[in-house]
Amino acid sequence: MTALRFERLLGLVDHRRSLLVSLSLFVLIVTSLSLAVSAEHRHVVQERRMALVQAQVLADAVSGALALNDQDAIGQYASALRENPDVVVVGVYDDKGGLIAGYGSQAVPARLEDAVRAQPAAKGLAVDTPVMQRGVRLGTVYIRQASEPLVNKLRRYAGAALLLIMASLMLGVMALDARKVRAGHARLLKEMAEREIAEAALRQSQKMEAVGRLTGGIAHDFNNMLAVVLGNLDLLQRRFPEADAKLLRFVSSSQEAAKRAAGLTHRLLAFSRRQPLDPKPTDVAKVVQDMSELIGRTLGETISIETVRGAGLWRAHVDAGQLETALVNLAVNARDAMPDGGKLTLETANAYLDRGYATGQDEVTPGQYIQVAVTDTGSGMAPDVLAQVFEPFFTTKPVGLGTGLGLSQVHGFIKQSGGHVAIYSEVGHGTTIKLYLPRATNDGEAAAAEPARRASSGRRDLSVLVVDDETGVRDFAADALVELGYDVVSASDAVEALRLVSGGARLDILLTDVVMPGRSGRQLADDVAKVKPEVRVLYMTGYTQNAIVHNGVLDTGTHLISKPFTVHQLELELEALMAG
Repeated sequence: MTALRFERLLGLVDHRRSLLVSLSLFVLIVTSLSLAVSAEHRHVVQERRMALVQAQVLADAVSGALALNDQDAIGQYASALRENPDVVVVGVYDDKGGLIAGYGSQAVPARLEDAVRAQPAAKGLAVDTPVMQRGVRLGTVYIRQASEPLVNKLRRYAGAALLLIMASLMLGVMALDARKVRAGHARLLKEMAEREIAEAALRQSQKMEAVGRLTGGIAHDFNNMLAVVLGNLDLLQRRFPEADAKLLRFVSSSQEAAKRAAGLTHRLLAFSRRQPLDPKPTDVAKVVQDMSELIGRTLGETISIETVRGAGLWRAHVDAGQLETALVNLAVNARDAMPDGGKLTLETANAYLDRGYATGQDEVTPGQYIQVAVTDTGSGMAPDVLAQVFEPFFTTKPVGLGTGLGLSQVHGFIKQSGGHVAIYSEVGHGTTIKLYLPRATNDGEAAAAEPARRASSGRRDLSVLVVDDETGVRDFAADALVELGYDVVSASDAVEALRLVSGGARLDILLTDVVMPGRSGRQLADDVAKVKPEVRVLYMTGYTQNAIVHNGVLDTGTHLISKPFTVHQLELELEALMAG
Protein backbone atom coordinates (compact mmCIF):
# COMPACT_ATOMS: atom_id res chain seq x y z
CA MET A 1 0.00 0.00 0.00
CA THR A 2 2.82 2.44 0.87
CA ALA A 3 4.71 1.63 -2.36
CA LEU A 4 1.52 2.21 -4.43
CA ARG A 5 0.96 5.60 -2.84
CA PHE A 6 4.57 6.54 -3.51
CA GLU A 7 4.18 5.57 -7.17
CA ARG A 8 1.06 7.75 -7.47
CA LEU A 9 2.90 10.66 -5.88
CA LEU A 10 5.76 10.26 -8.35
CA GLY A 11 3.26 10.26 -11.22
CA LEU A 12 1.67 13.47 -9.99
CA VAL A 13 5.07 15.12 -9.66
CA ASP A 14 5.98 13.96 -13.17
CA HIS A 15 2.92 15.60 -14.80
CA ARG A 16 2.72 18.74 -12.69
CA ARG A 17 6.39 19.27 -12.04
CA SER A 18 6.75 22.83 -13.37
CA LEU A 19 3.60 24.11 -11.72
CA LEU A 20 4.47 22.55 -8.40
CA VAL A 21 8.01 23.94 -8.47
CA SER A 22 6.86 27.46 -9.34
CA LEU A 23 4.10 27.47 -6.74
CA SER A 24 6.38 26.08 -4.06
CA LEU A 25 9.09 28.64 -4.79
CA PHE A 26 6.52 31.47 -4.58
CA VAL A 27 5.23 30.20 -1.24
CA LEU A 28 8.77 29.88 0.11
CA ILE A 29 9.73 33.39 -0.99
CA VAL A 30 6.61 34.88 0.60
CA THR A 31 7.18 32.87 3.78
CA SER A 32 10.84 33.91 4.00
CA LEU A 33 9.99 37.60 3.49
CA SER A 34 7.21 37.38 6.05
CA LEU A 35 9.62 35.87 8.54
CA ALA A 36 12.15 38.62 7.86
CA VAL A 37 9.56 41.40 8.25
CA SER A 38 8.20 39.82 11.41
CA ALA A 39 11.69 39.48 12.87
CA GLU A 40 12.49 43.12 12.05
CA HIS A 41 9.25 44.32 13.63
CA ARG A 42 9.87 42.35 16.80
CA HIS A 43 13.41 43.71 16.96
CA VAL A 44 12.28 47.34 16.60
CA VAL A 45 9.58 46.89 19.23
CA GLN A 46 12.05 45.33 21.62
CA GLU A 47 14.67 48.03 21.05
CA ARG A 48 12.11 50.79 21.58
CA ARG A 49 10.83 49.14 24.77
CA MET A 50 14.39 48.94 26.12
CA ALA A 51 15.08 52.57 25.22
CA LEU A 52 11.87 53.70 26.94
CA VAL A 53 12.86 51.76 30.04
CA GLN A 54 16.24 53.53 30.12
CA ALA A 55 14.58 56.89 29.59
CA GLN A 56 12.06 56.22 32.37
CA VAL A 57 14.83 55.17 34.75
CA LEU A 58 16.72 58.40 34.02
CA ALA A 59 13.50 60.43 34.39
CA ASP A 60 12.81 58.91 37.80
CA ALA A 61 16.40 59.58 38.82
CA VAL A 62 16.46 63.29 37.85
CA SER A 63 12.98 64.20 39.08
CA GLY A 64 14.23 65.23 42.50
CA ALA A 65 17.16 67.16 41.06
CA LEU A 66 14.84 68.98 38.62
CA ALA A 67 12.53 69.95 41.46
CA LEU A 68 15.50 71.46 43.36
CA ASN A 69 17.11 72.81 40.16
CA ASP A 70 20.34 70.92 41.04
CA GLN A 71 22.10 71.06 37.68
CA ASP A 72 25.23 69.24 38.91
CA ALA A 73 23.18 66.21 40.02
CA ILE A 74 21.25 66.24 36.75
CA GLY A 75 24.51 66.23 34.82
CA GLN A 76 25.84 63.32 36.85
CA TYR A 77 22.70 61.25 36.24
CA ALA A 78 22.83 61.97 32.51
CA SER A 79 26.52 61.13 32.29
CA ALA A 80 25.87 57.74 33.88
CA LEU A 81 24.51 56.53 30.54
CA ARG A 82 27.98 56.91 29.01
CA GLU A 83 28.56 53.27 30.07
CA ASN A 84 25.99 52.17 27.47
CA PRO A 85 27.77 52.14 24.07
CA ASP A 86 24.43 52.06 22.21
CA VAL A 87 23.40 55.53 23.54
CA VAL A 88 24.83 58.41 21.44
CA VAL A 89 22.77 61.40 22.69
CA VAL A 90 21.25 62.10 26.13
CA GLY A 91 19.48 65.33 27.00
CA VAL A 92 17.53 66.50 30.06
CA TYR A 93 15.20 69.46 29.31
CA ASP A 94 13.18 71.68 31.65
CA ASP A 95 9.43 72.18 31.47
CA LYS A 96 9.93 74.91 28.86
CA GLY A 97 12.01 72.71 26.55
CA GLY A 98 15.38 74.23 27.36
CA LEU A 99 18.46 71.99 27.69
CA ILE A 100 19.72 71.62 31.28
CA ALA A 101 22.31 68.87 30.91
CA GLY A 102 23.36 66.26 28.40
CA TYR A 103 26.13 64.58 26.51
CA GLY A 104 26.65 62.76 23.23
CA SER A 105 28.98 61.69 20.49
CA GLN A 106 26.69 63.77 18.29
CA ALA A 107 25.50 67.35 18.90
CA VAL A 108 22.86 67.66 21.64
CA PRO A 109 19.96 69.88 20.46
CA ALA A 110 19.54 73.00 22.62
CA ARG A 111 15.76 72.83 22.44
CA LEU A 112 13.49 69.81 22.92
CA GLU A 113 11.43 70.72 19.86
CA ASP A 114 14.61 70.70 17.75
CA ALA A 115 15.42 67.20 18.98
CA VAL A 116 11.91 65.95 18.25
CA ARG A 117 11.93 67.61 14.84
CA ALA A 118 15.26 65.97 13.97
CA GLN A 119 14.12 62.45 14.94
CA PRO A 120 12.85 61.33 11.48
CA ALA A 121 16.10 62.35 9.77
CA ALA A 122 18.42 61.09 12.50
CA LYS A 123 20.01 57.67 12.30
CA GLY A 124 19.05 55.35 15.15
CA LEU A 125 16.11 55.11 17.52
CA ALA A 126 15.11 58.19 19.59
CA VAL A 127 12.65 58.40 22.51
CA ASP A 128 11.55 61.09 24.92
CA THR A 129 9.89 60.62 28.32
CA PRO A 130 8.34 63.28 30.60
CA VAL A 131 9.75 63.83 34.08
CA MET A 132 6.78 63.83 36.46
CA GLN A 133 6.50 64.47 40.18
CA ARG A 134 3.14 64.36 41.92
CA GLY A 135 1.33 64.87 38.65
CA VAL A 136 3.41 67.95 37.68
CA ARG A 137 5.64 67.83 34.59
CA LEU A 138 9.09 69.08 35.54
CA GLY A 139 10.79 68.43 32.23
CA THR A 140 11.67 65.82 29.62
CA VAL A 141 14.38 63.17 29.09
CA TYR A 142 15.55 62.62 25.52
CA ILE A 143 17.66 59.57 24.44
CA ARG A 144 18.90 58.69 20.97
CA GLN A 145 20.58 55.33 20.26
CA ALA A 146 23.15 54.50 17.58
CA SER A 147 21.96 52.90 14.37
CA GLU A 148 22.21 49.10 14.34
CA PRO A 149 25.36 47.68 12.67
CA LEU A 150 24.82 46.02 9.31
CA VAL A 151 26.30 42.74 10.51
CA ASN A 152 23.56 42.45 13.17
CA LYS A 153 20.86 42.92 10.57
CA LEU A 154 22.44 40.30 8.33
CA ARG A 155 22.63 37.89 11.26
CA ARG A 156 18.93 38.46 11.98
CA TYR A 157 17.96 37.73 8.40
CA ALA A 158 20.28 34.73 8.08
CA GLY A 159 17.65 32.25 9.28
CA ALA A 160 15.12 33.25 6.65
CA ALA A 161 17.78 33.31 3.94
CA LEU A 162 19.05 29.87 4.92
CA LEU A 163 15.51 28.51 4.88
CA LEU A 164 14.97 29.87 1.39
CA ILE A 165 18.26 28.45 0.09
CA MET A 166 17.75 25.00 1.59
CA ALA A 167 14.14 24.79 0.45
CA SER A 168 15.16 25.79 -3.06
CA LEU A 169 17.73 23.00 -3.10
CA MET A 170 15.09 20.53 -1.93
CA LEU A 171 12.70 21.65 -4.61
CA GLY A 172 15.47 21.31 -7.16
CA VAL A 173 15.88 17.68 -6.14
CA MET A 174 12.13 17.14 -6.36
CA ALA A 175 12.15 18.66 -9.86
CA LEU A 176 14.41 15.90 -11.20
CA ASP A 177 13.07 13.39 -13.63
CA ALA A 178 10.44 11.37 -11.71
CA ARG A 179 11.14 8.29 -13.77
CA LYS A 180 14.72 8.18 -12.48
CA VAL A 181 13.46 8.62 -8.93
CA ARG A 182 10.95 5.81 -9.48
CA ALA A 183 13.64 3.52 -10.85
CA GLY A 184 15.94 4.33 -7.94
CA HIS A 185 13.12 3.62 -5.51
CA ALA A 186 12.50 0.23 -7.08
CA ARG A 187 16.22 -0.62 -6.88
CA LEU A 188 16.30 0.47 -3.24
CA LEU A 189 13.34 -1.75 -2.34
CA LYS A 190 14.97 -4.69 -4.08
CA GLU A 191 18.29 -4.12 -2.33
CA MET A 192 16.56 -3.78 1.06
CA ALA A 193 14.71 -7.07 0.54
CA GLU A 194 17.90 -8.82 -0.54
CA ARG A 195 19.79 -7.38 2.43
CA GLU A 196 17.12 -8.52 4.89
CA ILE A 197 17.26 -12.03 3.45
CA ALA A 198 21.05 -12.02 3.58
CA GLU A 199 21.11 -10.75 7.18
CA ALA A 200 18.56 -13.35 8.27
CA ALA A 201 20.60 -16.06 6.57
CA LEU A 202 23.78 -14.75 8.21
CA ARG A 203 22.21 -14.74 11.68
CA GLN A 204 20.88 -18.25 11.18
CA SER A 205 24.24 -19.39 9.86
CA GLN A 206 26.10 -17.86 12.78
CA LYS A 207 23.70 -19.42 15.27
CA MET A 208 23.95 -22.83 13.67
CA GLU A 209 27.71 -22.52 13.43
CA ALA A 210 27.93 -21.67 17.13
CA VAL A 211 25.66 -24.56 18.06
CA GLY A 212 27.64 -26.87 15.80
CA ARG A 213 30.93 -25.88 17.39
CA LEU A 214 29.46 -26.27 20.85
CA THR A 215 27.89 -29.69 20.26
CA GLY A 216 30.70 -31.02 18.09
CA GLY A 217 33.57 -29.79 20.22
CA ILE A 218 32.10 -30.39 23.68
CA ALA A 219 29.12 -32.74 23.59
CA HIS A 220 30.78 -35.37 21.40
CA ASP A 221 34.03 -35.53 23.36
CA PHE A 222 32.30 -35.22 26.72
CA ASN A 223 29.81 -37.96 25.89
CA ASN A 224 32.63 -40.30 24.91
CA MET A 225 34.57 -39.58 28.06
CA LEU A 226 31.50 -39.73 30.28
CA ALA A 227 30.51 -43.07 28.74
CA VAL A 228 33.86 -44.50 29.84
CA VAL A 229 33.61 -42.99 33.30
CA LEU A 230 30.02 -44.04 33.95
CA GLY A 231 30.54 -47.50 32.46
CA ASN A 232 33.57 -48.30 34.57
CA LEU A 233 31.98 -46.93 37.72
CA ASP A 234 28.92 -49.07 37.12
CA LEU A 235 31.07 -52.13 36.59
CA LEU A 236 33.01 -51.43 39.72
CA GLN A 237 29.81 -51.14 41.72
CA ARG A 238 28.39 -54.36 40.27
CA ARG A 239 31.50 -56.48 40.74
CA PHE A 240 32.25 -55.37 44.25
CA PRO A 241 28.83 -54.88 45.88
CA GLU A 242 30.21 -55.79 49.30
CA ALA A 243 33.23 -53.51 49.11
CA ASP A 244 34.15 -51.04 51.83
CA ALA A 245 31.27 -48.59 52.46
CA LYS A 246 33.61 -45.61 52.18
CA LEU A 247 34.81 -46.80 48.79
CA LEU A 248 31.23 -47.32 47.58
CA ARG A 249 30.40 -43.80 48.73
CA PHE A 250 33.26 -42.46 46.63
CA VAL A 251 31.92 -44.41 43.66
CA SER A 252 28.40 -43.11 44.21
CA SER A 253 29.62 -39.52 44.42
CA SER A 254 31.62 -39.94 41.22
CA GLN A 255 28.57 -41.41 39.45
CA GLU A 256 26.43 -38.50 40.59
CA ALA A 257 28.96 -35.99 39.26
CA ALA A 258 29.31 -37.84 35.95
CA LYS A 259 25.53 -38.07 35.48
CA ARG A 260 25.21 -34.40 36.24
CA ALA A 261 27.84 -33.63 33.62
CA ALA A 262 25.96 -35.81 31.13
CA GLY A 263 22.74 -33.96 31.92
CA LEU A 264 24.49 -30.65 31.30
CA THR A 265 25.73 -31.92 27.93
CA HIS A 266 22.21 -32.95 26.95
CA ARG A 267 20.88 -29.52 27.92
CA LEU A 268 23.51 -27.90 25.74
CA LEU A 269 22.33 -30.02 22.81
CA ALA A 270 18.72 -28.94 23.38
CA PHE A 271 19.47 -25.38 24.54
CA SER A 272 16.81 -23.72 22.38
CA ARG A 273 13.98 -25.98 23.59
CA ARG A 274 11.64 -24.93 26.38
CA GLN A 275 12.04 -27.35 29.26
CA PRO A 276 10.23 -27.52 32.63
CA LEU A 277 12.24 -26.55 35.68
CA ASP A 278 13.36 -29.22 38.12
CA PRO A 279 14.10 -27.26 41.31
CA LYS A 280 15.89 -29.09 44.11
CA PRO A 281 17.86 -28.08 47.20
CA THR A 282 21.12 -26.88 45.65
CA ASP A 283 24.50 -25.85 46.98
CA VAL A 284 24.77 -22.60 45.01
CA ALA A 285 28.38 -21.95 46.02
CA LYS A 286 29.38 -25.34 44.62
CA VAL A 287 27.54 -24.61 41.37
CA VAL A 288 29.36 -21.29 41.04
CA GLN A 289 32.72 -22.86 41.86
CA ASP A 290 32.19 -25.69 39.38
CA MET A 291 31.15 -23.24 36.65
CA SER A 292 34.04 -20.84 37.22
CA GLU A 293 36.45 -22.95 35.16
CA LEU A 294 34.05 -23.19 32.20
CA ILE A 295 33.28 -19.49 32.48
CA GLY A 296 37.01 -18.72 32.60
CA ARG A 297 37.51 -20.49 29.28
CA THR A 298 34.54 -18.61 27.84
CA LEU A 299 35.88 -15.23 28.94
CA GLY A 300 39.37 -15.66 27.49
CA GLU A 301 42.80 -14.80 28.83
CA THR A 302 42.29 -11.02 29.04
CA ILE A 303 39.58 -11.30 31.72
CA SER A 304 40.35 -12.57 35.21
CA ILE A 305 37.69 -14.29 37.32
CA GLU A 306 37.29 -14.40 41.08
CA THR A 307 34.77 -16.32 43.19
CA VAL A 308 33.85 -15.31 46.74
CA ARG A 309 31.79 -17.64 48.93
CA GLY A 310 29.79 -16.32 51.87
CA ALA A 311 30.03 -18.07 55.23
CA GLY A 312 27.23 -20.40 56.36
CA LEU A 313 25.55 -20.34 52.96
CA TRP A 314 22.03 -21.79 52.79
CA ARG A 315 20.83 -24.15 50.08
CA ALA A 316 18.64 -22.73 47.33
CA HIS A 317 15.47 -24.24 45.88
CA VAL A 318 16.44 -23.96 42.21
CA ASP A 319 17.10 -25.91 39.01
CA ALA A 320 20.89 -26.22 39.10
CA GLY A 321 21.22 -26.76 35.35
CA GLN A 322 19.24 -23.66 34.49
CA LEU A 323 21.26 -21.70 37.06
CA GLU A 324 24.42 -22.76 35.25
CA THR A 325 22.93 -21.56 31.97
CA ALA A 326 22.03 -18.23 33.57
CA LEU A 327 25.58 -17.80 34.87
CA VAL A 328 26.99 -18.52 31.40
CA ASN A 329 24.64 -15.91 29.86
CA LEU A 330 25.72 -13.31 32.41
CA ALA A 331 29.38 -14.15 31.89
CA VAL A 332 29.07 -13.76 28.10
CA ASN A 333 27.38 -10.36 28.53
CA ALA A 334 30.14 -9.32 30.92
CA ARG A 335 32.79 -10.43 28.41
CA ASP A 336 31.18 -8.32 25.67
CA ALA A 337 31.19 -5.32 28.02
CA MET A 338 34.96 -5.72 28.55
CA PRO A 339 36.45 -5.87 25.03
CA ASP A 340 39.84 -4.71 26.34
CA GLY A 341 39.87 -7.09 29.29
CA GLY A 342 38.93 -6.67 32.91
CA LYS A 343 37.71 -8.65 35.89
CA LEU A 344 34.61 -10.74 36.65
CA THR A 345 33.61 -11.38 40.26
CA LEU A 346 31.16 -14.15 41.23
CA GLU A 347 29.97 -13.78 44.82
CA THR A 348 27.50 -15.79 46.88
CA ALA A 349 25.92 -14.74 50.19
CA ASN A 350 22.81 -15.14 52.30
CA ALA A 351 20.27 -12.32 52.00
CA TYR A 352 16.96 -11.28 53.49
CA LEU A 353 14.50 -9.13 51.53
CA ASP A 354 12.11 -7.50 53.97
CA ARG A 355 8.59 -6.24 53.35
CA GLY A 356 9.74 -2.62 52.95
CA TYR A 357 11.99 -3.55 50.01
CA ALA A 358 9.55 -6.07 48.49
CA THR A 359 6.70 -3.55 48.41
CA GLY A 360 8.54 -1.33 45.94
CA GLN A 361 9.54 -4.20 43.63
CA ASP A 362 7.77 -6.32 41.05
CA GLU A 363 6.65 -9.77 42.27
CA VAL A 364 9.03 -10.00 45.24
CA THR A 365 8.07 -12.05 48.29
CA PRO A 366 9.70 -11.06 51.59
CA GLY A 367 11.91 -13.80 52.97
CA GLN A 368 15.31 -15.45 52.94
CA TYR A 369 17.29 -15.83 49.73
CA ILE A 370 20.69 -16.89 48.47
CA GLN A 371 22.29 -14.05 46.53
CA VAL A 372 24.54 -14.65 43.52
CA ALA A 373 26.20 -11.40 42.41
CA VAL A 374 27.97 -11.17 39.04
CA THR A 375 30.12 -8.02 38.75
CA ASP A 376 32.19 -6.84 35.80
CA THR A 377 34.52 -3.88 35.30
CA GLY A 378 33.14 -3.11 31.84
CA SER A 379 31.71 0.00 30.22
CA GLY A 380 28.47 0.03 32.24
CA MET A 381 25.03 1.06 31.03
CA ALA A 382 23.12 4.33 30.92
CA PRO A 383 19.75 4.64 32.74
CA ASP A 384 17.71 4.44 29.50
CA VAL A 385 19.45 1.16 28.61
CA LEU A 386 18.96 -0.22 32.12
CA ALA A 387 15.22 0.32 31.80
CA GLN A 388 15.07 -2.12 28.87
CA VAL A 389 17.73 -4.75 29.57
CA PHE A 390 15.25 -7.46 30.59
CA GLU A 391 12.96 -6.92 27.59
CA PRO A 392 13.02 -9.79 25.07
CA PHE A 393 15.09 -9.11 21.93
CA PHE A 394 16.51 -5.86 23.31
CA THR A 395 20.24 -5.66 22.62
CA THR A 396 22.88 -2.96 22.31
CA LYS A 397 25.12 -5.20 20.21
CA PRO A 398 25.47 -4.84 16.41
CA VAL A 399 23.21 -6.88 14.16
CA GLY A 400 24.24 -10.53 14.15
CA LEU A 401 26.22 -10.35 17.40
CA GLY A 402 23.36 -10.92 19.81
CA THR A 403 19.75 -12.10 19.94
CA GLY A 404 18.75 -9.97 22.92
CA LEU A 405 17.48 -13.04 24.79
CA GLY A 406 20.28 -13.61 27.30
CA LEU A 407 19.13 -11.34 30.13
CA SER A 408 15.44 -11.97 29.39
CA GLN A 409 16.08 -15.71 29.80
CA VAL A 410 17.85 -15.06 33.11
CA HIS A 411 15.00 -12.83 34.28
CA GLY A 412 12.33 -15.35 33.28
CA PHE A 413 14.15 -18.24 34.95
CA ILE A 414 14.64 -16.37 38.22
CA LYS A 415 11.02 -15.19 38.31
CA GLN A 416 9.76 -18.69 37.49
CA SER A 417 11.87 -19.97 40.36
CA GLY A 418 10.24 -17.53 42.79
CA GLY A 419 13.31 -15.30 43.02
CA HIS A 420 14.30 -11.75 42.20
CA VAL A 421 16.79 -9.97 39.91
CA ALA A 422 18.38 -6.59 40.62
CA ILE A 423 20.82 -4.74 38.36
CA TYR A 424 23.11 -1.83 39.17
CA SER A 425 25.29 -0.07 36.62
CA GLU A 426 27.21 3.16 36.14
CA VAL A 427 28.68 4.25 32.82
CA GLY A 428 32.44 3.76 33.01
CA HIS A 429 32.31 1.83 36.31
CA GLY A 430 30.84 -1.54 35.36
CA THR A 431 27.73 -3.57 36.17
CA THR A 432 26.52 -5.78 39.01
CA ILE A 433 23.63 -8.22 38.50
CA LYS A 434 22.25 -9.84 41.65
CA LEU A 435 20.24 -13.06 41.47
CA TYR A 436 18.14 -13.78 44.57
CA LEU A 437 17.29 -17.49 44.76
CA PRO A 438 14.66 -18.71 47.29
CA ARG A 439 16.04 -20.61 50.26
CA ALA A 440 15.27 -24.33 50.33
CA THR A 441 13.31 -25.49 53.40
CA ASN A 442 13.45 -28.93 55.04
CA ASP A 443 10.20 -30.92 55.15
CA GLY A 444 8.21 -27.87 54.14
CA GLU A 445 9.24 -25.82 57.16
CA ALA A 446 9.20 -22.12 56.51
CA ALA A 447 12.39 -20.14 56.64
CA ALA A 448 13.16 -18.50 59.90
CA ALA A 449 11.85 -15.04 60.41
CA GLU A 450 14.13 -12.05 60.45
CA PRO A 451 15.93 -11.78 63.78
CA ALA A 452 14.33 -9.34 66.17
CA ARG A 453 16.01 -5.97 66.42
CA ARG A 454 17.85 -5.14 69.56
CA ALA A 455 16.99 -1.88 71.16
CA SER A 456 19.84 0.58 71.34
CA SER A 457 19.90 3.45 73.72
CA GLY A 458 21.17 6.90 73.02
CA ARG A 459 20.55 6.87 69.28
CA ARG A 460 18.73 10.18 69.48
CA ASP A 461 22.08 11.61 70.49
CA LEU A 462 23.54 10.60 67.10
CA SER A 463 22.91 12.51 63.88
CA VAL A 464 23.27 10.87 60.45
CA LEU A 465 23.73 12.65 57.11
CA VAL A 466 22.34 10.54 54.23
CA VAL A 467 23.73 11.35 50.75
CA ASP A 468 22.46 9.60 47.59
CA ASP A 469 21.49 10.95 44.18
CA GLU A 470 18.66 8.39 43.89
CA THR A 471 15.61 9.84 45.63
CA GLY A 472 14.04 6.47 46.42
CA VAL A 473 17.19 5.10 48.07
CA ARG A 474 17.77 8.33 49.98
CA ASP A 475 14.23 8.43 51.32
CA PHE A 476 14.29 4.77 52.34
CA ALA A 477 17.60 5.16 54.17
CA ALA A 478 16.35 8.25 55.97
CA ASP A 479 13.10 6.54 57.00
CA ALA A 480 15.01 3.48 58.19
CA LEU A 481 17.33 5.62 60.31
CA VAL A 482 14.41 7.45 61.87
CA GLU A 483 12.83 4.09 62.60
CA LEU A 484 16.05 3.07 64.36
CA GLY A 485 16.03 6.21 66.47
CA TYR A 486 18.64 8.39 64.79
CA ASP A 487 18.39 12.08 63.92
CA VAL A 488 18.57 12.34 60.13
CA VAL A 489 19.55 15.00 57.59
CA SER A 490 19.63 14.14 53.86
CA ALA A 491 21.27 15.58 50.75
CA SER A 492 21.06 14.70 47.06
CA ASP A 493 24.74 15.21 46.22
CA ALA A 494 28.13 16.09 47.64
CA VAL A 495 27.71 19.84 47.09
CA GLU A 496 24.51 19.98 49.13
CA ALA A 497 26.03 17.75 51.81
CA LEU A 498 29.11 19.97 52.20
CA ARG A 499 26.84 23.01 52.43
CA LEU A 500 25.03 21.41 55.36
CA VAL A 501 28.28 20.44 57.07
CA SER A 502 29.79 23.91 56.59
CA GLY A 503 26.59 25.44 57.94
CA GLY A 504 27.29 23.94 61.35
CA ALA A 505 24.84 21.03 61.23
CA ARG A 506 25.52 18.41 63.93
CA LEU A 507 26.96 15.28 62.36
CA ASP A 508 28.14 12.00 63.85
CA ILE A 509 27.75 9.54 60.94
CA LEU A 510 27.95 10.02 57.16
CA LEU A 511 25.95 7.45 55.16
CA THR A 512 26.84 8.08 51.50
CA ASP A 513 26.57 6.40 48.13
CA VAL A 514 29.88 5.50 46.48
CA VAL A 515 29.20 6.52 42.86
CA MET A 516 27.41 9.85 42.42
CA PRO A 517 27.38 12.57 39.73
CA GLY A 518 30.12 15.11 40.37
CA ARG A 519 32.09 14.26 43.48
CA SER A 520 32.08 10.63 44.58
CA GLY A 521 31.25 9.35 48.05
CA ARG A 522 34.94 8.87 48.84
CA GLN A 523 35.77 12.44 47.85
CA LEU A 524 32.85 13.68 49.97
CA ALA A 525 34.10 11.71 52.97
CA ASP A 526 37.58 13.23 52.58
CA ASP A 527 36.11 16.75 52.44
CA VAL A 528 33.93 16.14 55.50
CA ALA A 529 36.95 14.78 57.41
CA LYS A 530 38.74 18.10 56.91
CA VAL A 531 35.90 19.92 58.69
CA LYS A 532 34.75 17.24 61.13
CA PRO A 533 37.48 14.58 61.51
CA GLU A 534 35.49 12.74 64.19
CA VAL A 535 32.66 11.81 61.78
CA ARG A 536 32.38 8.09 60.98
CA VAL A 537 31.57 7.01 57.42
CA LEU A 538 29.44 4.14 56.12
CA TYR A 539 29.34 3.69 52.34
CA MET A 540 26.39 2.15 50.49
CA THR A 541 26.49 0.84 46.94
CA GLY A 542 24.78 -1.42 44.44
CA TYR A 543 28.07 -3.21 43.83
CA THR A 544 29.11 -6.08 46.05
CA GLN A 545 31.71 -5.38 48.71
CA ASN A 546 34.34 -7.77 47.34
CA ALA A 547 33.94 -6.48 43.81
CA ILE A 548 34.40 -2.86 44.87
CA VAL A 549 37.36 -3.49 47.14
CA HIS A 550 39.14 -5.61 44.55
CA ASN A 551 38.42 -3.11 41.79
CA GLY A 552 40.26 -0.48 43.79
CA VAL A 553 37.32 1.88 44.37
CA LEU A 554 37.58 1.72 48.15
CA ASP A 555 40.35 0.78 50.55
CA THR A 556 40.26 -2.45 52.52
CA GLY A 557 38.64 -2.00 55.92
CA THR A 558 36.15 0.59 54.75
CA HIS A 559 32.66 0.10 56.20
CA LEU A 560 30.28 -0.74 53.36
CA ILE A 561 26.67 -1.92 53.03
CA SER A 562 25.41 -3.31 49.73
CA LYS A 563 22.10 -2.36 48.13
CA PRO A 564 19.45 -3.55 48.58
CA PHE A 565 19.71 -3.71 52.35
CA THR A 566 17.14 -4.18 55.08
CA VAL A 567 16.55 -2.09 58.16
CA HIS A 568 18.05 -4.81 60.30
CA GLN A 569 21.16 -5.00 58.11
CA LEU A 570 21.55 -1.22 58.33
CA GLU A 571 21.15 -1.41 62.10
CA LEU A 572 23.88 -4.02 62.39
CA GLU A 573 26.26 -2.09 60.12
CA LEU A 574 25.80 1.11 62.09
CA GLU A 575 26.34 -0.69 65.39
CA ALA A 576 29.52 -2.24 63.99
CA LEU A 577 30.61 1.19 62.74
CA MET A 578 30.15 2.86 66.11
CA ALA A 579 31.73 -0.06 67.96
CA GLY A 580 34.83 -0.02 65.76
